[in-house]
Amino acid sequence: MKELETLFKELELADGVHLLVFCFRFTEYLTTGLQRIFESLIASTHGVQVPIVAAVTHAERMKRAPEDWWSRTEPQRKEKGLIFANYACVSTLEDEDCPVTPGRRGKAKNDLWRLIKGHAKPLLPCGSLPKEVNVIIFGQAGVGKSSVVNLIAGRTIAEVSPDVEGCTMSSTEYRFVVGAHDFRIWDTVGLEEPVVGLNAYFEATLKAFQLIRRVAAAGGVNLLLFCMPGRRITRTIQSNYRLFYEMLCESKVPVGLVITNLEQEKDMEAWWMRNQGVLHDRGIKSVAHACVTGLPCHPDKYTLSRAAIYGLLTDCDRFGRYTMPPDDWFGKVVKNMKSLVVGAGLPKGEKLTQALVTRCGLKEKDAKQLRRHLEESEHEGTYFQTAGVGLLTYCQCRPKKGEKPT
Repeated sequence: MKELETLFKELELADGVHLLVFCFRFTEYLTTGLQRIFESLIASTHGVQVPIVAAVTHAERMKRAPEDWWSRTEPQRKEKGLIFANYACVSTLEDEDCPVTPGRRGKAKNDLWRLIKGHAKPLLPCGSLPKEVNVIIFGQAGVGKSSVVNLIAGRTIAEVSPDVEGCTMSSTEYRFVVGAHDFRIWDTVGLEEPVVGLNAYFEATLKAFQLIRRVAAAGGVNLLLFCMPGRRITRTIQSNYRLFYEMLCESKVPVGLVITNLEQEKDMEAWWMRNQGVLHDRGIKSVAHACVTGLPCHPDKYTLSRAAIYGLLTDCDRFGRYTMPPDDWFGKVVKNMKSLVVGAGLPKGEKLTQALVTRCGLKEKDAKQLRRHLEESEHEGTYFQTAGVGLLTYCQCRPKKGEKPT
């Protein structure tokens, strides 16, 4: 009882309690013991008005429809003061458990999600401003980043164009409010190969320059969302992780993994259970994950995906915001990204300045500044001593043409 009161007070001092879910096992007759537990729960709220819903487990033991049981036990609930805004009768068994029931697990998830979504108090108190959360979402073209943006927003705001590929580090900004959060999201193109040529390096450097200025002007970044397909973990996936986590944000911004294209999985979360060890072994670590589909034509899984991605974002909003002066930030990124270049080295002196002006479209002042950062990194002997050294390793052992990635 004391622990419950303490927890409730702590939550009230934070964002408040939005919903109480009272879980109890299916039974034909509601007991006095159940009544006492419910009364303790009510007492712990100290009069704060919070909606209460019932989650009734062991639904597989019901001989009648859940609606019939709920209606038949209504007199018992009234007598014992068990008042609920609504209910869901669910089973915690897997589909394969005895008795085998296809779709049982998915139905339970959907029923509980609808119960919570339909009865939780508004997350944002009247008159309060939503909390700003700045997110860089990245991954290869075609992985479904735009669909993930739409999934978060709950509506179509990003055009889904799987055939369109942009330059590495090019980004599109979206801003919208969901619940208690004001999201500013930069949908950013990642690498298509583990390494890049000289032209691609110049273009990526320019796009990184633009991205850093925008993010810094917005106050920094709270979270990196790494979108990757639910397939094999390739060197390009590893390179993208290092490009954004280590090179762009110096391993100082938390990463949330979003596993996409899982509509064919019977249980989307099963992908994570099978692959989390492999991800860890490949150096891809995260503070949270979401297994999703961005296709509304799979309504049940789409609903679960919305819950998963929003849960990831709200769980990660407790972290601070990373930022630094744009010039210093850009200088560090430029040095780090040099380890991506394969083939011919960078031009020297004024040739480098002219290349930055003609190939990247930089103003001469900005081109000279960038050239200074590049030349300083060579003089300091940091060419391969930055966080990008991990990518250099992969460049050296990248698969040959026609060879499958491991």
